[in-house]
Parts: sequence; structure tokens; C-alpha cells
Amino acid sequence: MRFLYITLLLLPMCKLVAKAQRMQNYFDAVSYTHTLNFEGYKAVFRLQSPDKSPQVIEMDLKYAWFSGNRINWTQGGYSGKLLDGPYSEFYENKALKTQGYFDMGLKSGEWKSWNEKGVPDSVVNYSNGKLSGRFERYDQQGLLLEKGKYRKGKINGKLERRVSADSVLVTRYNNGKISPEKPSKIKAWVKKIFRKDKKRTDGTKGRQRPKNK
Repeated sequence: MRFLYITLLLLPMCKLVAKAQRMQNYFDAVSYTHTLNFEGYKAVFRLQSPDKSPQVIEMDLKYAWFSGNRINWTQGGYSGKLLDGPYSEFYENKALKTQGYFDMGLKSGEWKSWNEKGVPDSVVNYSNGKLSGRFERYDQQGLLLEKGKYRKGKINGKLERRVSADSVLVTRYNNGKISPEKPSKIKAWVKKIFRKDKKRTDGTKGRQRPKNK
């Protein structure tokens, strides 16, 4: 009977210890939100949890990690805790400067930035740490300067640049290189007709030589 009483007394204590351990893990210093102050702005971010680690480290990718009270960037490796989760930067006036997301040290999804007046500066997309998808860049007044798409870190497809208030320059890229403009079917057809008309109007062409008697 005495053993039963002791067991009943120990059970609540075990539950309290288990709960305390869970709370300690939840509020672990390496997993909750961190804040770093820089000149003119501050960064708010989260780090990987103790039981989470990347499966494979890619040598061509740059990883963001936290150590020595600073954010470091290393290609193909890291030494510390990887940034993992929402990331934000704020100006001294508390206006939002940058907002994005890290997936085990790699930028992922949509990243946005603004100037101190809250005007959009850029919108870019990432996949597995590389620029991928649409991007837009703006001037200080928030007017669109250029837009296009990235694929695996390189511009691909149509890039539009504003060169004046009513003029846009369009350049096509293929895997980061400018693609030569292909003549359209209409242009080729017009050139073909023009060549035929030129032959008809040229008196020296199409004229048969007189036969020798």
C-alpha cells in the first residue's frame, strides 16, 4: 500500500518534468526569434530547431547561418545554426525594409524590399536558394523599371526595361544570354515578295540571249 501511495505522488511530478522539458525545447535559444541591430536597420529572424538539419549540402548554393552574434553566408557549407523560417528587416523608423523566408539556410519563395518611405524597391522569387520565377524592380517613386523571369539563377525569357516615360525596351534571354531576334514569318514573306518583284523589274534578269544563227 505504501508503494502505491509513493507511485501516485510521483506521477504528477513526472508529468511536470516532462512538461518543463517540452517548454524548454519550445523556448530553446536556438529556435525562437532573434533580433540583430545594424547601422540604420535591424533584422528579425528564426533559426533551425535542434532536431532539424539539411539532408544534403549543395556546393553551388550559399547558406545563411548564425554564429558569433552575426549572420554569415557560406557557399557549400555552414558552421552554426541555419536561418529557417520568416525573415524581416526594419528601418529605424520601424518601416519594413525586407521580408522573405529561409528554408534551412536557403532563400525560398517571394522576397520583397521597400525604401524608407514604404515605396516598393523590388520583388524577387527564389527556389532552393536560387533566383527562380518573376522579378520586378522599381525606382524611388515606385515606378516599374524592369521586369522578367529567372530560371535557376539566370534571366530567361522576355526582359522589359523602361527607358523613358512612354518607351519600353524588350530583350529576350535564353539561360542568361541574349537571344538573337528571330525574323517573323511575316517579315520573311515580305522579303520574299520583294525579291520576286525586284527580279521582274530588273531588265537584265530573266532576258534570254539571242541565239546565234
